[in-house]
Amino acid sequence: MQSPGIEIERKFRLRAAPPDAALAEREMDVWRVEQVYLRPTGDGFHRRIRRIGHSDGRIEFVMTRKAAIGDGTIARTELEHPLAEAEYDAYLEEADPSRRPIRKIRHVVPHGSQTLEIDVFEVPANLVVVEVELGDEAERVELPEWLGDAVDVTDDTRYFNAGLAAADAEVPPFPEPGP
Repeated sequence: MQSPGIEIERKFRLRAAPPDAALAEREMDVWRVEQVYLRPTGDGFHRRIRRIGHSDGRIEFVMTRKAAIGDGTIARTELEHPLAEAEYDAYLEEADPSRRPIRKIRHVVPHGSQTLEIDVFEVPANLVVVEVELGDEAERVELPEWLGDAVDVTDDTRYFNAGLAAADAEVPPFPEPGP
């Protein structure tokens, strides 16, 4: 999991998780993700570590550093590199005490030239979000109908994982689409 340095993505809130059968016939992988935010270092980057359990039983450990580009809603600098399990365990000592770990099941689903990353959150509960990484900010996203009700929340910072990890963060109510 090496990152090219820039992440451009759109984020959509789903009213509910897609049916298991719809996911099973389309998904390429299922990840069980535990994401822990680390104490700030003052360099403008959010730091997080992830433990990712893949559907084939493989376990992956990853360090990610992200910083805003512009308003930071659609594009961010993203620096990512793999960790050994011992490095991951050592970084746990730097966990930010003001943030809880995020736990989610990520369904990775190919969709045309894009990939849908459908996150069904366990912590915080009752949240389903689809992330779509883009080649540029103008790239269009056409979500498939089988996902159900979806609202673009790319510009809503309440849906950033770093914000959802705040100990007192609540899942925002499902936004009603505009006119």
